[in-house]
Amino acid sequence: MKKYFYRKWLKPVFSAEQRRLNAQVGAAVNEWLKEKGFLRPLSTVEEVSADIGVPADLLGIYLRFHYGKTLLTWRKDLRIEEAKRLLLAYPQLPIATVGEMVGIEDKSNFRRQFTGKVKMTPGEWRRRYGARTGSIGPGTGS
Repeated sequence: MKKYFYRKWLKPVFSAEQRRLNAQVGAAVNEWLKEKGFLRPLSTVEEVSADIGVPADLLGIYLRFHYGKTLLTWRKDLRIEEAKRLLLAYPQLPIATVGEMVGIEDKSNFRRQFTGKVKMTPGEWRRRYGARTGSIGPGTGS
C-alpha cells in the first residue's frame, strides 16, 4: 500500500529527464539481475554500482524508491533468495559450498546472514522445505 501511494502521487512530480534516468537505471539493474551480478564477490557500494554501471548515488535513490532498501541490503537479500533456491535444487551440496556459490565465502558469515533473514539456519531451512518440494537437482530424475 505504501509503495503504491508514493508511486501514484510522486510520479507526476518527476520531470521527463528524471523519468528517462529512472528507466535507464531500471534497465541496467534488470540486466544485472538477469546476469546474476549479485553473486559476484564485490564488497563495497562503489564496486557494486560500478558493476551495474550506474553512479552509486543514483542507484541508491532508485533502490530506495523501488525496493525500499539500501544497495547492500538489497544485494544480500538477493543472495539469500538464491541460496534458498540452491539449497533445495542441490540437496547434496554442502551448505558452505552454497554460501560460496552466492558470494558469501565465510561459512559462519553465510549462516549468520541466512539466519538473520530467514529466521532459521540453512540446514533447518533445507530440511523443512526440501521434503515438501522434493529434489530438483541434477541426477535426481526430476
